[in-house]
Order: sequence, then structure tokens, then C-alpha cells
Amino acid sequence: MRNILSQDEVDSLLDGISTGKVETETAIPEKDEEVLVYDFRRQDGHANLRMPTLDMINERFVGALRTDLSAATRSVVDVNISSTESVKFGEFCRSLPLPTSLNIFKIEPLIGFSLLVLEGPLVFSFVDTFFGGKSVSPVKLEGRSFTSIETKIIEKVVKIVLNDFQRAWLDVYAIKTAFIRSEIDPQFATIATPNDSIIVIRVMVDLENASGSMTICIPHSMIEPIKDRLRMRFRGEKLEVDERWKRHIERKIKELTLNLSSTLGVTRLTGRELLDMKVNDVVLLDQKIQNPIIVSIEGNPKFMAYPGSYNKRKAVRIEGKIGKE
Repeated sequence: MRNILSQDEVDSLLDGISTGKVETETAIPEKDEEVLVYDFRRQDGHANLRMPTLDMINERFVGALRTDLSAATRSVVDVNISSTESVKFGEFCRSLPLPTSLNIFKIEPLIGFSLLVLEGPLVFSFVDTFFGGKSVSPVKLEGRSFTSIETKIIEKVVKIVLNDFQRAWLDVYAIKTAFIRSEIDPQFATIATPNDSIIVIRVMVDLENASGSMTICIPHSMIEPIKDRLRMRFRGEKLEVDERWKRHIERKIKELTLNLSSTLGVTRLTGRELLDMKVNDVVLLDQKIQNPIIVSIEGNPKFMAYPGSYNKRKAVRIEGKIGKE
């Protein structure tokens, strides 16, 4: 109880502070530097910056999709990449408007599922375009789902998109896309846990009188086995030698079957001499026995050799290569 001030002491202290007799601490401590919180469960972000090959695949994808959608709708359709980013799957699901067509598909032989998202306005624009409309009348989206006819149109568009997506990957990694099912509620289209990172490829589709967004979602865990291929640099940038690919090519080259031939000599005969030839006739060649003969591979002269025999079979002994000249 000795540390408790009396009322007179409290009044005296307050009076000293107000008159300036008692010094107070006025210095404001320096603000500490901002500390960034790092989540070790989070995978690499900004996939487009670290995977230049993925950008190349996306450009091929939208180019093919632009052509095929224009042919399918018999109208001019413009398709462009809006953005490529890495987000958490839970954040992406919370940002989805309703109604939205969520189409689950597989990318074989990669493990897991991916998602193709078609926003409601884009779906109704496709329906209107396929049936000859101009997409000029507004459609009330709230509180409604897709009809059976609209679902059929969605499946048709999804098959076109997945086919072009598969073709765009062909030169980088041979994949096969397989459509699984369509959903409207995000809780039934969980391709990853809410904290898992996914690659979100947003595509803007512009029809003649309407436009909408299409999104492809790929979990990071799915492309983990091939991430090195997606990080390779193209278009004039120096490539590192892939030793595994080099050994594979060498092994395949060694397995090739080639035609090897050697010319012992040549001569010229008239047609009458050829017709008069009989068994045991001797044909004189222009090649002397002490001179080397030419050995050709697939018709291309490659080696100089001398004729002879080996194990009672006709053979040639290679003496050297033929120079480029």
C-alpha cells in the first residue's frame, strides 16, 4: 500500500505537469519498420512472371480459340488474355458472381482437376448468338439457373475451349483434356482446398454485341511435376542444355536403321552387250584392286574402304572418312 499516492500527492503531480515544473516524456519513439508476414504454406505467386512458356501457351490458346469460336458462332469473336495470376482458391471462389457455369475437367496425365469458369452474361450471350440473336436485350441473372438448352450450349463451348487448350500445350507437353461435369454452386466444384494456390488465366471474349469473361483455374500442385518446362525461356533467350533430352535423342539416333552400300566399281555397256551377256561372263570395272572404294550411307558418300572378306563373308575395311569437299 506504500506505492499508492495520496490525494494531495496526486493533486501536486497534476499541478506540476500543467505548470511545466514536472517534465514529461514527449519524444515519440521511432516507428519500427513494417514486418511482412510470410505464409510458408503459400506457393510461388505471379506465375506469369516465372513461367514464360505458360504465356506462350496462352497466346496459342487464344489464337486458336478466336478462330474456332468464330467458326462455331458464324460471327466475329475476339478472344484475348486479360490476366494470369496466382491466388488462393478460397479467395477466387468468393469473387465469383452468380450464376456462373463451373466446368470441371482433367488434364491427363497430370494429377488432379482443373476448372473452366464461364460467367453468366457470357453464357447467355453465347446462347443468343448460337440461335441467331444480337444480344441486345438485357437478361435478368439474379436468382436463376441454366436451362437444359443453355446447358447444351455450355457443353458445346466447353468442348471447343478444351480442345484448343489441349492443342496449345502440344509442343510443350502432350496432354489430353477430359470434361467431367458442370456445376453452379462453387462448393460442389472444389478442385483444391481454400488455402491452396491456383493459377488463374482470365480470358476476355468479345462477341459482336456483348462480351464476357472466361477463366481457367489450374492448381499449382498439378503443374509441379512439369514446372521446369514452363520456366524455360523461349524467343531468342539462351536455353540451358537439357541433359535428359540430349540423352534421349542420342539413344533414339543409335536405334535408327540405315542403309549402307559400297560401290566396287563402274563400267559402261551398250544395250547389245547387255543382251548378249551369259553366265560366267566377266565384266571389267574401272576400279583397280589396290584402290579404295567408296562406302555410302543412305546414298551419301561417307567413308573410304578396301574390299575383302571376314568370317567367309564379303566385307569392307574402313580406312577413313570422306572430307566435306
